[in-house]
Amino acid sequence: MPKLPYGPISAAILIAASLVFAVSSSAQSALTGDPERGAEQFEATCAECHGAAATAPTLRGIINREVASVTSYYGYSEAMKSKKPMKWTVENLDTYLKSPPAFVPGNLMYREFPDAQFRADVIAFLATLPPPK
Repeated sequence: MPKLPYGPISAAILIAASLVFAVSSSAQSALTGDPERGAEQFEATCAECHGAAATAPTLRGIINREVASVTSYYGYSEAMKSKKPMKWTVENLDTYLKSPPAFVPGNLMYREFPDAQFRADVIAFLATLPPPK
């Protein structure tokens, strides 16, 4: 092993940091969402509430939209309204979908989606949807 100026502990830290970076980078690239697969997943798991016969707000145009801002939907919880003026970024959506009760305690969505690839696919699909008319 090459001699580093701060000794073997520094070498171990550098190696560990490099491995974490490599794993993080490969995990990120592996999570590129597939909008076609996301459309199928949305239809199977999300459309019941967020589809044509919606009991929840439309998700059309959700990317970078302000939280609790669909004017035609009147059922937002106080917990969700309290998140204003936050926007639904890809990162916020991913965190929310992983565990809605953890991201917005007291909101009305209870279903959690622990699978990161599932979330990436659904978010990729949502990104293709234009805002509602």
